Amino acid sequence: MFRLKSLRQKLIASFLLLTLLPITATSLYGLFFTRSALSDQALERSTYQVDLQVESIAGALRQVQNDVEVIHALRSLNMLRQQATAQGVGLWKREVAGDLLVLASVRPMYHAVRLFNDEGAEIAGVEADEDTVDIVSSSVSEPDDSYIHETLRLNDGEVYLSPFHHTPGSDTPYIHYAVRLPDGVLVLDLHAGWLLRALPQRPGADTWALIDQDGRFWVYPEGFDPQSIADDLPHLLTGEAGRYETASSVYVFDVIHPTDEALALAAEVEVETPERYWVIFRRTPTAVLYADLNNFYRLALVFVVGSALVAVWLAVGTGQWLVAPVRRLQTMAIQYGRSGALMSLPPHLPDDEIGALTRTFVDLTHELENKRRREHRLLENLINAQEEERKLLAYDLHDGLIQQMVGARFYLTNCRDVCPIPETPVRGSIQRGCDALTQAIVEGRRIIEGLRPAVLDDLGLRSAIEETAQTAAAAGGWELTLDLQKLPTEPDKTIAVTLFRIAQEALNNVRKHAHAGQVRVSLHNGDGIFLTISDDGIGFDPDSISREGRGVGITAMQERASLIQGGCRIRSARGSGTTIEVHIPQKAVEALGAATAEAAETKESAKHG
Repeated sequence: MFRLKSLRQKLIASFLLLTLLPITATSLYGLFFTRSALSDQALERSTYQVDLQVESIAGALRQVQNDVEVIHALRSLNMLRQQATAQGVGLWKREVAGDLLVLASVRPMYHAVRLFNDEGAEIAGVEADEDTVDIVSSSVSEPDDSYIHETLRLNDGEVYLSPFHHTPGSDTPYIHYAVRLPDGVLVLDLHAGWLLRALPQRPGADTWALIDQDGRFWVYPEGFDPQSIADDLPHLLTGEAGRYETASSVYVFDVIHPTDEALALAAEVEVETPERYWVIFRRTPTAVLYADLNNFYRLALVFVVGSALVAVWLAVGTGQWLVAPVRRLQTMAIQYGRSGALMSLPPHLPDDEIGALTRTFVDLTHELENKRRREHRLLENLINAQEEERKLLAYDLHDGLIQQMVGARFYLTNCRDVCPIPETPVRGSIQRGCDALTQAIVEGRRIIEGLRPAVLDDLGLRSAIEETAQTAAAAGGWELTLDLQKLPTEPDKTIAVTLFRIAQEALNNVRKHAHAGQVRVSLHNGDGIFLTISDDGIGFDPDSISREGRGVGITAMQERASLIQGGCRIRSARGSGTTIEVHIPQKAVEALGAATAEAAETKESAKHG
């Protein structure tokens, strides 16, 4: 099989495609896009939109029917039916009104919810406006609404739907949805805007309307004259969905049975499908609906321009195909720069120049990774050598100098206690010498502990920082606040030693120079490890210290952080305290941990090998 191995070959193939495909597209266009296909597609789109409107209205009515079932099953309503005393009736009427209030509060589609008995007297009800929902304060013993008497003449479970009308003093239309209950009538006043919420707000050239089985128009657009289509209504009122075309318009209509799922209620009364129905239709001018057909003939005249545009599109697509490997290589480079993770060769790598460049890049990432691991091993060896040197120095101080100082204090104490020297300046000088030696021994032991913190090896970074901070606070006499978050895993030894030394140096600087009253130390784990040490001391000007060549400790902290790919930021000003922020990124934590684990595994393998 012939394979394109170079960019030159791919460009030749691209130009061939740009020449052949427009010719092929011309034949396919005339074959598939016929008048019949385009007209059927237009009618199907229009039918689909009408079906969506029907489903929206039917779904809204199903929601209302579900609410009717909920109200009919209310415990308060059932208890009201069982009451025989006036006191009990009054109590449960209030309970029913409260339950209706709750329902109306969570159903903004209801203008009112009212409940009547078999005599047409109102039992309970609530009414809602734009802002509030209130219980109807006064009951109506004989309501003037004819739809209630109309509903009382229905069988149990049947539904009466009134035409759309307006609330007195309001322009908001609504309908009465009245259900015949075994012992009364439940009325839910539905906002027309909610029931017809899916109708297009800007139908354009289309006309959307809703009529009932008798041809009465319930909803139609402003400025539309229902009499203008009086001759077409018989073709729409068939009780079934369909299409109807005239010389100038095309009707697509569907039927809604608003009471088709009328409630059977507790008695499980079977209700036949009602003969009442609604018809929703969409009337579209023929020229608008079949605009694609007219475009078919016009496009044939401008086919040359269309072919040129297709050629441009194909050229863009071909260029995208050609540069896709380059963009993939760019993405790999960005990912490597952000995460530092080893790259692997992508599948189906081409054998052209871009494929060769990708292989070179992957090899380069592996070489950089090897260099980084060697650098980490050197860094780890350097830190281990420093720690080993500190340990040896601590041993020498403890076994040599400290022991000599203890002996000297012992001899001075014996001299003071044995020699019969009266209370003279000489005896006072001996006592002061003993005290000075005691303080020197304490300070020496503190220095030894700082040189080799055993708690770092035994209990980890968090405990080591806590002990160092408390020791420094006791020596400096400041108030200490600790916010040390428990790390999910103990960091690599290199990171732990570095962070501990930075914290140790920072606390020593506070004790020596800050004159602080309060010090806060925090250790958090998020996108890496964050160490913050702040005080309310006298502060300093970092720029002036850098210009004057002082601040060796500050420079050491920053260099330590940079050695493990972290950062150390120092913010201070005279009279405003000092804050030292150290951040070790998560990728550095993971990389150093992985390198240490690999080195340990290699050492173990060499040992057993």
